[in-house]
Amino acid sequence: MFEVFGELKKQITTSGDTKPRVGSMVFFSAKLCMFITLLACVLVTAKNYIGDNIKCITGFEKQEHKAIETYCFIASTFTIVDLNADLAPHPGVGPAIPKINAEGEKEEATRGNAYYQWVPMVLVLQAVFYYLPIWIWDRIDKGFFQSVLCQLDKIHISDVSKNVESSARYFVSSMATHRSYGVFFLLCECSIFAISVGNLFFTNTFLGGEFFKFGPSAIKYLGTSATDPNNPLNEIFPKVAKCTWHKYGASGTIQKFDSMCVLPLNIVNEKTYIFLWLVYIVTAAICGFVLILHLLLFFLSSLRNTVLVHLTHKHQTKQDPTNVLLKCNYGDWFLIYHFKSNMAYFSEWVASVKQELQK
Repeated sequence: MFEVFGELKKQITTSGDTKPRVGSMVFFSAKLCMFITLLACVLVTAKNYIGDNIKCITGFEKQEHKAIETYCFIASTFTIVDLNADLAPHPGVGPAIPKINAEGEKEEATRGNAYYQWVPMVLVLQAVFYYLPIWIWDRIDKGFFQSVLCQLDKIHISDVSKNVESSARYFVSSMATHRSYGVFFLLCECSIFAISVGNLFFTNTFLGGEFFKFGPSAIKYLGTSATDPNNPLNEIFPKVAKCTWHKYGASGTIQKFDSMCVLPLNIVNEKTYIFLWLVYIVTAAICGFVLILHLLLFFLSSLRNTVLVHLTHKHQTKQDPTNVLLKCNYGDWFLIYHFKSNMAYFSEWVASVKQELQK
């Protein structure tokens, strides 16, 4: 089955990609969510494991049967709402019993099931939206962080004092000019959180307002029979549905034919959206929590300086950034924080920055 993801793996492999990057848990969650959504898209389109999208019992043969089957997939199927379980051979499939509305007119309570046709395209669209802030940040950075790092993210067997001095000299000469760099990153994190929350409501709307309650109830009934009338999985992704076909008779009279269709694709769709329900909610929660911490660091200078000093281990290294950070704004602190995460010679770099400031 892993052969299905072979082509996708070629596109998202990270082997050999050792470039230092500015990142956070928010960006990591967005990337992970994007990859999982793309994997879900590949899975729901893998016909060699699912089979045909639809199989219908029509009472016709050959080309006419194939035409009706194709029409039912294109025009969508439907199920009966509030159908008596004793009259239904399958959940939502049975004789349509007209109901009298408030105006005294007869109406059939049916639910259309057309959205399953759009699942692959919607998943691709959601993955694109998750990737959009990451793409924007790459356009903003343009390799800036990698340049000012001066290859200090790697261990060198030769003298690196020139690299340390070059990076420190640039940092000191450009202090107080990095605020927009840090703010843009924070805005990208805010957009990721907004997309994560908006994606939950978008998916809920796409699935007919059932997504929020779909997860807990679906997990409860996950191991039950697909024919259980109380199984909520059958309400959103029915396995058996109805389809109506109209054609002209021999005398020109329009005839109505009722077909019962099996939807194998929904077996995969329902399992996919149970997993996506968990992934999307966890992603939104993590992004929201981390974003609150980063906003606190943005507004409280004393807090962010304390955090950065606490992350250093050597005593001398703790003393040096204490003096340096007093002259830094948020953008400068932002760079130092990510230097600490990526730089192999951070102690030497901080000491060099301190010497440049004393000059």
